[in-house]
Amino acid sequence: MKEVLTECALAAALICAGAAAQSAAPFDLDDPARVAAGKKRFASTCAAYCHGAEGTGGRAPGFKGNKHFSAPAAFKVIAEGSRGADVMPPWKGSFSEEQIWELVAYLKHLAGQPQ
Repeated sequence: MKEVLTECALAAALICAGAAAQSAAPFDLDDPARVAAGKKRFASTCAAYCHGAEGTGGRAPGFKGNKHFSAPAAFKVIAEGSRGADVMPPWKGSFSEEQIWELVAYLKHLAGQPQ
């Protein structure tokens, strides 16, 4: 019984941590105006060479239908870039935090779409 309670406490802590990380966005990520702004920025910066039109993938991963999408992780990768199998430049010098969150809002929207 003690093990079950420990597992439940751990699960609750992870859920709370995920909710706290999600609230790091300065606005509602489902706000249609923010999603539209992110879509426009994505189309002009991310789509052509790397992530494909409508986020379906290209030289880099796609986002459409991504069931493992994490808004805080997406923000971090956009801001700081990444190295490894998928190389992405950091955008924090080019975009404000608000603009990066708008991109995240659009990616979150894409993740909820069918592939």
